[in-house]
Amino acid sequence: MADALAIVEIPAGARLPFVDLLRLADDSEAALRGYLDRGRLFVLRDGAAALGEALVELPADVDAAAELLSIAVAERARGRGLGGRLLDHVAQVTRAAGVRRLEVATATSSLAALAFYLRRGFRPLRIDRDYFSPARGYPAGSEENGIPLRDRIWLDLDLRP
Repeated sequence: MADALAIVEIPAGARLPFVDLLRLADDSEAALRGYLDRGRLFVLRDGAAALGEALVELPADVDAAAELLSIAVAERARGRGLGGRLLDHVAQVTRAAGVRRLEVATATSSLAALAFYLRRGFRPLRIDRDYFSPARGYPAGSEENGIPLRDRIWLDLDLRP
């Protein structure tokens, strides 16, 4: 399978076929609609099959941080290092654009995502308390890992050599 893997960029306006992958990383349809055509979307393919995605928004000012808006791997393809491969690609693209920092936000209840980012060198930056609310399109009373879905944590990665 490794020989057939390729990361391709999907232009804005051609992303609807990949919405199901993006939904793996976000429970809010409103949030997803808000960023679907922003930034640069990279899809990891095995032949015709889309196995993962990463969506990054590069800043106009290289002194600002890029934001990883979404990253997800299809359940059938998890545990093979594909998320790391996508993240490495995003870091390479971001670094090549002269941007020195990459930020990502996730729920404090998303333990697997937090562990993934921390293993990849991200460090905690700040917390937005009570971010995941019905007003933002997240179902009331949601839980993940037995933890209420409430707060959003930002992490960042220093991309300087």
